[in-house]
Amino acid sequence: MRVCKRFTIETTSDPADPLCQCGKKKSRHEPQYLQNNDPSKPWSVKTHTGKSPTNAYGEIEFVGAAGWGQGQQKLRKYVRVDYETDPKTLMDLIQKQWNLGQPKLLISVTGGADNFPLKSNLKDVFRKGLIEAARSTDAWIITGGSNCGVMKYVGEAVRDYAIAEGGSATTSIVAIGIATWGILDQQEALIRSKSELPSGPVSYRMDQQEWTGKVRLDPNHTHFILVEDGTTGEFGKEIKLRSDLEKQISEQKVTQESGERLNIPTVCVVVGGGPNTIQTVYRAVKNGTPCLIIDQSGRAANILAYAFNNHGTYSESVRGEIKKRLLGVKFSDLDKHQHWIEECIRQPDLINVCKLDSGRGVSTDIDRAILHALLKAKKGNCIDQLRLAMVWNRVDVAKSEIFKDDNDWKMGELNESVRYAIEHDLPSFLELFIENGVSMKDYLTEEELTILYGKIKQTSLLSRLLKRLNEKKVGEYNVTLWMIGQIIQQLTMDTYKPLYLSNKKRFNQEYPLTAVSEKEVLHESDNSDHCGCSSRLFAILNHNSQKSEEQQSGAQTQFYPIRELFLYAILLNRREMARKLWERIGEPIAAALTASKMLKAMASKESDQDQEKSMIEHADIYEKLAIEVLKECYNQGEDRTNDMMKREMPNWGQATCLDMAFQAKNKKFIAQSAIQNLLKEIWMGEISDENNFWKLWLYMFFPPMVAFLVRFRKNEHRKEFQQHAETANEHKLMVVRSDIEGGTPVTEAVGEHGDSDVNNRVGSPFLSVLQNLKLFYNAPIIKFRFNVLAYLAFLFLFSFIILTEFSEEQVRWKEWFLIAWVGTLYLEEFRQIAHGESSCLKDRLYHWIKDCWNMIDLATLLLFLMGVILRFIPGMIGPARIVLALDLIGFHMRLLQSFFVSERLGPKLIMIARMMKDLLFFVCILAVFLISYGIASQAIMFPNVTDPLTIFRGVFYKAYFQMYGELFLEDIQPEECTLDDPCPEYSWMGIILLSIYMMLSNVLLLNLLIAMFSYTFSNVQENTDEHWKFQRYEVLKEYINRPAIPPPLILISLIEYFVRFCICGCSCRSSCTPSELKIILGEEKVKELVLWEKNKADDFIAKENSKQNVEDRVQKNFVMMEKLLGNSLTDSDRLSKIEHQMVRTNYAMEGIRESLITTERSSERLSKMEHQLERMNALITNKLCPEEEP
Repeated sequence: MRVCKRFTIETTSDPADPLCQCGKKKSRHEPQYLQNNDPSKPWSVKTHTGKSPTNAYGEIEFVGAAGWGQGQQKLRKYVRVDYETDPKTLMDLIQKQWNLGQPKLLISVTGGADNFPLKSNLKDVFRKGLIEAARSTDAWIITGGSNCGVMKYVGEAVRDYAIAEGGSATTSIVAIGIATWGILDQQEALIRSKSELPSGPVSYRMDQQEWTGKVRLDPNHTHFILVEDGTTGEFGKEIKLRSDLEKQISEQKVTQESGERLNIPTVCVVVGGGPNTIQTVYRAVKNGTPCLIIDQSGRAANILAYAFNNHGTYSESVRGEIKKRLLGVKFSDLDKHQHWIEECIRQPDLINVCKLDSGRGVSTDIDRAILHALLKAKKGNCIDQLRLAMVWNRVDVAKSEIFKDDNDWKMGELNESVRYAIEHDLPSFLELFIENGVSMKDYLTEEELTILYGKIKQTSLLSRLLKRLNEKKVGEYNVTLWMIGQIIQQLTMDTYKPLYLSNKKRFNQEYPLTAVSEKEVLHESDNSDHCGCSSRLFAILNHNSQKSEEQQSGAQTQFYPIRELFLYAILLNRREMARKLWERIGEPIAAALTASKMLKAMASKESDQDQEKSMIEHADIYEKLAIEVLKECYNQGEDRTNDMMKREMPNWGQATCLDMAFQAKNKKFIAQSAIQNLLKEIWMGEISDENNFWKLWLYMFFPPMVAFLVRFRKNEHRKEFQQHAETANEHKLMVVRSDIEGGTPVTEAVGEHGDSDVNNRVGSPFLSVLQNLKLFYNAPIIKFRFNVLAYLAFLFLFSFIILTEFSEEQVRWKEWFLIAWVGTLYLEEFRQIAHGESSCLKDRLYHWIKDCWNMIDLATLLLFLMGVILRFIPGMIGPARIVLALDLIGFHMRLLQSFFVSERLGPKLIMIARMMKDLLFFVCILAVFLISYGIASQAIMFPNVTDPLTIFRGVFYKAYFQMYGELFLEDIQPEECTLDDPCPEYSWMGIILLSIYMMLSNVLLLNLLIAMFSYTFSNVQENTDEHWKFQRYEVLKEYINRPAIPPPLILISLIEYFVRFCICGCSCRSSCTPSELKIILGEEKVKELVLWEKNKADDFIAKENSKQNVEDRVQKNFVMMEKLLGNSLTDSDRLSKIEHQMVRTNYAMEGIRESLITTERSSERLSKMEHQLERMNALITNKLCPEEEP
């Protein structure tokens, strides 16, 4: 701060307490500064003042400030500084002590301290526009900081916004007030004594009514810088320091990123003001700061606007008019102010005039004008303009100001901007770039994508997954696409083959190679098989088989930029960016299902509950999108939709939509009519739906009837195709005949597509007998029926043996047959493991054992093996019988899986499974009551018992069965007691404990269990259809893979499969892949399906946008109606006031009229009295002078 050190008396001041020329009275000067060796020397700041450590800093609590609710934060930071303070020092204070960081825009608002003459509606437009500009660009606002004029109005706008947003620190707008210390009211309240530590805030009262001639600080600003030059009562002492600070801020980089070349943009907004405002604008222009002048806001703003509007025809008349308008300026300073104005208008790129128009009814007047002024100042540098718009995240400004028709962007010119948009999650700008011709294929190379992944935030889930993946590495590591591919495979499924794992040499580089030889590809493919399930020979065979499949399908995985960016957005859980990229993907259903699966897997790994909830919601969005596109496709073409669901998609890990939906547990997607009709068709195989359901049971046991009585879909399709072909041939024959009659030469068209050729291609309209039998017995529904019947026969045989013929004497042939039968079940389980879709044996075993039904199979088979071993050990026939009897229970439970096919029984199994979980939690609660009661009862009635069996029986056995009503009263109150069976002690206490235990267990806990079961039942019942349809897909998938022959004859099929498995190796799965659930289409067919699917997705998006536009229009009309209604209410209030005033006026007029009437009556009375007085005077005169009578 700065203090006066030489008291120089003002001659016109009060002699009792004279005034110094600095503006302070003598009593406010310190004693050591009262002496002045040269009192005649004029007082100046440089010679008569000196610097001193500041004594006013910390926090201010504004007491009595209006507009703030109870409990809301009103503490504001402040500091008193010298007018020559280095701006760098202030920046350190702002950034390090006040922790404000740095803005992306600086808005300097200057104007008069008086109320500026704007109408209330225009003030609202100014306020909303200013706050919108600051909010959308993360800006700081700098004003004069006083509680008057435009500063007060800016503060109120900041306050209203903070209250509307809840007053949180993350949503508050920074408003810094830079004021002159010498004009402030209550300066003593801000000064701290030397002994006082700034531990608490100082109190600054806003509720004092007395006028001191000074200004108060505005309580709605967030920070204050109070500038002092040693004077008191003089305005404008902060102008230079404010200008220097704004310049210092504008020289800071807009971001802390390396290589950032853009400085923080600054704009000066001028509202009203006086001579000091003109000086502020002049300094701003000299610093290169663009200025926005609000026309018709009064005084200085009006003068500057007038000068700028006439700068093209600036003449003496204009100069004279400006001099006339410079009211309040000293005559000696008139030329200086006019010079400042002329210097300002000489730089038209930095001067912008805005005239508020309330008719628009929006707040875009000011914020658009502010941003336009900044972009205008950078005219000619479109990249810097674009960067500013991106820093502010104002795509509307970029569209209107930058991306115009006359802009011609060069190739690669926008690459840095595209990277910035992707890295900082600006999806609107990314969409704008793509719409304006940016080629993502040219921009997003493998190297660029690697750089983007390398710049992800360390706090993101993807970063934590990468650290976990590289936890064995010492030191830092560079992110590669190979690592990203491993993460994607972990989040999807082990059968998903990401592009980044197809070539380790290519994608395991920080800067990937541009070309790789086929030999290297083969070598790296061998190395990528890190599961260790096959030898090099098997890997080569697997590679060759996959290569032949790709050549057959004609669709190999390629690097598609939109898809890679979509996966990038999903991995970072960027909802809006992912949605915009999804709308441009050629396979939207597969993309949506993949995103849903990845997001659900990411949610299971996320520790933050908010992020986990966000990811689950994001996953549900993509499931809904997949459903909507599926509906569009199914309504237009059922056959194409079925092919889309079963098609192997190289671009999405060689998975199918069905498999991806099942792995993601998208039950709503599986429950759609399109999927269920497809699954029903797959379940029936080639058997037509027109066959009688019960007759199929008969045909199963009479194969000759199959060839003649069963209808197949292939026969129906061939008939239809032949009819279409015959119709086409007849049409071509007619065309040829007309050409002959017209004289056209006869061609060979008939021979090429004649009847004979159609018959060769289509074949007979009916299948052969062997084909019919093969199609019939390979249908999943027939396999299921035969397996169920065979399993029932197995259970019957097992039960019969264990009940009647299981003895130690001899092993009958039935037992040997049962053992052989179970042996085929062992082989079937091995076949299921080997037949898994995973390329690694370890993963196949993991997925097999993860299935609960396979766990039951494993338990029953191991128990059976144990029972058979005990059966052949002499003397162990009893334990063997027990083990096999228990094993039989497991085999019976295994039969429940077949109930999933039934629409009525399947949901009941789901309810049982859910209730078993509830029962497990209930048992934990029950155990607390049971054990506590059992121990207490045993200790009270039968103390000091050492027999473990007796203790177990008293603690657990009795307590458990007492819960079901077996009270054991004969043990608690026996009739006779012996030495071996003594009477219990304190039996009365045991009865009391038993009654309490029975009440808690039978009344409280039992009803709790019933309530839990009821809740589970109601939840499952609501989604019964979805649960059943989802579980049915798993059963269907299992029976598609099963051989046609059930156990025990399945051995024939197993031998054939084992031979093929040994030839191909454990990685060879091409021949094992079920064609019913996965098909490989040709290149032309794939292109046709992808294009058709994209068109249907575009139709859905168009409908969604149309619906959203309608909703937006309705909302807009609703807002307008509310506004009109509000205006009408205002008019009615105004009319009611006028009516009230008219009524009061009528009352007043009536009173005046009555008064006038009363006055007239009084005047009549007076005239009568005067007449009477005259008569009396005449009589008196006659009596006094009788001689004068006639």
